[in-house]
Amino acid sequence: MSDSLRVLTFNTQLRSWAMEVGASSGYTIPPVDTAEERAEMIGDAIAKSPFDYDIVGLCEVFDEDARAILRSKLSGRFPYLITKADYDHIRVDNGTGSTVNLGLLGLWHLVGLPVEMSSSYRLEDSGLMLFSRWPFATMSTAGLDPGIKAMLDFSGMPIAATIPVVDFLPYDDTDGNDGDACKGVLYMRVQRSAGQIYHFFFSHTQADSDVLEEHRVARGKQIAIVEQFIKVCTGNKLPFTEEVFFMGDLNIFGEQAATARDGFEWKTYFESLGRLLSDYAVDLWGRRQCTGAPGLRDPGYSATVRYLPQEQRLDYIFGSTSSALAAQHLMIDYDLATVLPGHKDVSYLSDHRPLRLDLARPRPNSTPHGALLPVFPPPPAVPLYADRNQWLLEGQVKWYRFNVAGTYDLLLDQGAEKCGFEVYLDTDLSRPRQQYRKESRPDFGDKYVLASAPFLVKVFPFSRTGEQRFSFRARQHQGRGPEDAIQLPYGVTVHESFPSSGQVLNGDNSLTPWSDGDTKWFRLDGPQIALSRKLDVTITLDGDSGDAPFGILLARESGGVWKLLQSQGSGKRRYQLHTALDKGEVWYVQVQRMDGMTPRDLAFHLTATTNLSILLGGKRGAPRLMCQDETSGWGADDIELGITVDGTELRYIDNDAIGDFEQDAVRDLNQWIPDLVPYFDGVEFKVVEKDDTSPDDIGQETLRPRDQLNGWDRFGITQIDDAGTVRGSLFVDVDDGTYAVQVSVTTWDEQF
Repeated sequence: MSDSLRVLTFNTQLRSWAMEVGASSGYTIPPVDTAEERAEMIGDAIAKSPFDYDIVGLCEVFDEDARAILRSKLSGRFPYLITKADYDHIRVDNGTGSTVNLGLLGLWHLVGLPVEMSSSYRLEDSGLMLFSRWPFATMSTAGLDPGIKAMLDFSGMPIAATIPVVDFLPYDDTDGNDGDACKGVLYMRVQRSAGQIYHFFFSHTQADSDVLEEHRVARGKQIAIVEQFIKVCTGNKLPFTEEVFFMGDLNIFGEQAATARDGFEWKTYFESLGRLLSDYAVDLWGRRQCTGAPGLRDPGYSATVRYLPQEQRLDYIFGSTSSALAAQHLMIDYDLATVLPGHKDVSYLSDHRPLRLDLARPRPNSTPHGALLPVFPPPPAVPLYADRNQWLLEGQVKWYRFNVAGTYDLLLDQGAEKCGFEVYLDTDLSRPRQQYRKESRPDFGDKYVLASAPFLVKVFPFSRTGEQRFSFRARQHQGRGPEDAIQLPYGVTVHESFPSSGQVLNGDNSLTPWSDGDTKWFRLDGPQIALSRKLDVTITLDGDSGDAPFGILLARESGGVWKLLQSQGSGKRRYQLHTALDKGEVWYVQVQRMDGMTPRDLAFHLTATTNLSILLGGKRGAPRLMCQDETSGWGADDIELGITVDGTELRYIDNDAIGDFEQDAVRDLNQWIPDLVPYFDGVEFKVVEKDDTSPDDIGQETLRPRDQLNGWDRFGITQIDDAGTVRGSLFVDVDDGTYAVQVSVTTWDEQF
């Protein structure tokens, strides 16, 4: 019996026509409305996802046409679904293709919910939809009070002898515009098989509007209701005796140590004794997968907001502390969130990104936080690690954690036809790192340059049925020669040392016409794409202390002939070499120990810096444009966006393509900004308001080079990782409004 379970939660922002009018500060009529088109895309993406979801929860499906589209697109794959939850009923498809409305009163009575029922009408329903591959559990209504049964009959919702175990509890405590919707917590009990019961709770709690934790009082009351509701619906059994999950857009900033932010809510609800969601349930991202230094550090940002911080982790999946399943991997599903080419007038799916979870039967090292730490043999042996004849059953995975950054060759030398592997930095567990420039050697595997540590490798089966066997190997480059050279990523300091106890690292290389025994080799690559000028490079060698006994050499090879270009040393603590690289050039840096193998560790730090920055586009950088403050006047902002790189136009995106903007509106720029946009001087973003093209309605701001972003008041930093990538918002003022361009900037990339 398989235990593999795959779950998705996604706030889709499919708002109704009336909600879109109210969302605009200018009360735009007609409103910006792409709900139907986006519902088509979202439904197709979920149905065709190779991740093969089992349970799906969608928030903010308020548009009725969008709801019908999603039901049509997904009911074939998920025949058991809750299509609507409102103040007095739940609309259910129970595997027959037909829809039935179930009154809430009957089920609440049967479970004995000790909460006063809300019966107030709201302008909108909850916006919640739940989809299941497997049937709902059912329950008898024989014990139903005759008076309640008569009330349901009179309301047009007669109750059958057995009903699916689904429920919805609206919240009474809401603030601001959230009070227009019947927000609440939705419940379904899934019967996968005779011995497999899943309890799924799903909610979209009170949102903030202008400042972090603005409406925490209302949200706190809602979370308290959720905890009580979970307890009652699961039979008042604590700890839980069956699998229990709670998920959704909770609008609570994930303030675990990974983000190091001051705050109240996350710790109060999810990391405090005496709370159900702390004692008997666990935030699988913030308390298990990524707890922050010294654990894994990915903050898991899933949403864009107009107030600071502008990227937040608001979407959650909780499991029970007594769960028999391993949370193998939580990640943002960037593929599912991407608008495919060819969709005119739609440049985004939602202001949130979907969060997915892969669960399976536990096995050793099946979670990122439980990853196996490979042990390499001590010198003088080659640092080669092998894990042979491993088995994965029914969708299980195995994780490896490497705590030292560097250049590695990775290989599945058994099972590659049925298994694959992905490499992740601990600061981004959603987007795998790429093989370095497609370099590979049959005996060693694919080359990866990991400038940040820890990094992780996940081995996974292509099919989650049956058994798969694999063997995994990892080889760390030590710089013993040109084939073993350590890659120098631009802008990232590489920390290395020579072996102690009189051990020679390597002998004199016979191919080079100079003496280079006991030398570490490093490789420096020119760009793979043509630039407007050569890449100026400064190579800096720093010893740990004192006058280090090092020499440094710069060399290149062409047609089998080696040429020494520069050399310095020894006797100084710091050396610097300057050079310039063109497209396709490969140079080598040698650091030579010149003191007769001093019997102590000799550590040094090597950095190659350039005059180039790289704006990351596509899925790699996930660039976005957000209307932080709409310009004054009636109606939406009819904007166009121009992007210029070092004075040359990269893209001009007209209003028909990017769409109209209202306050809080988000548009993804993935399709217009290539994966790698190198620049020397700056990238200008020009926002033009087409309603009035006077100078006041044209805003422009130039993104500075990577090393000039810290402390700049026009750029708000969200995240900086050890690999040199900065994520943040560039602020562009347009008349009395402000737009924020969310970008990632780095100094190097595997594909550059």
